[in-house]
Amino acid sequence: QVEISTPTEALPPTPTEIPTAALVNGEAIPLTYYQNEVLRFRDSQAGKTNPVPDAEIQEVVLNYLIEQVLLAQAARQAGFSLDDQGVQARVEQLVSELGSGGALTNWMQTHHFDDAEFRLSLRLADEAAWQRDQIIQSVPEQVEQVRAQQIFATTQAGAERALNSINAGADFNKLAWEYSPESGGELGWFPRGYLLYPEVEEAAFSLTPGSYSGIIQSSIGFHILKVLEHEPSHLLTTDARVQLQAKALENWLAQAKASAVIETRLP
Repeated sequence: QVEISTPTEALPPTPTEIPTAALVNGEAIPLTYYQNEVLRFRDSQAGKTNPVPDAEIQEVVLNYLIEQVLLAQAARQAGFSLDDQGVQARVEQLVSELGSGGALTNWMQTHHFDDAEFRLSLRLADEAAWQRDQIIQSVPEQVEQVRAQQIFATTQAGAERALNSINAGADFNKLAWEYSPESGGELGWFPRGYLLYPEVEEAAFSLTPGSYSGIIQSSIGFHILKVLEHEPSHLLTTDARVQLQAKALENWLAQAKASAVIETRLP
């Protein structure tokens, strides 16, 4: 008797899950990419006067990669993405800048990249940079601002003497120069969210031009403010706009993290 075997249908191979350092809204950060980013970060600390402690590097790197993915995801949702063709164009541009493919390969090896991770890095970097630009460009060039002058004293007794003098009719400007001979207490124009001491800033925006405050205590001393001007729209200084842009990015990232599903899978 001859037995005829019936061929069985071959089962599709089970996909092997790539080890991940974290999942961000379901998008994986490959474990090897994270590990090599840690190596790159350590390399960047060589020779620095105050390098990031080794114990903190892993946390810093993971947080950076999570933020990068969140920015890249937002860029894609807004319609910007870097496809394989765009990545290849970036690679060819780098080859041209470095002079040869071999030079790029040597650079990648020195900086702990294989081809796949380098292309992933290019894509994420471009997409994250696009979204970062959208956030910082959302800060207008002109916003509500006040111009103020302060009398600053390191002791409460000194501030009380100044306030008593002002209340008795002394000239604010003259006293400000006596207390701060280097600047006359001039704070210039500033928007909300710019001063280092929020209690001083809050008082400034609550005063009408020409009026002065009581004594305001901050972590560095005691302030008496006088608002000189207050405009609903005034051109930001470069420094002020850069600082507001940094805060806008910081706030965006905080909100994105709060609403994201982030799963850390580090071994």
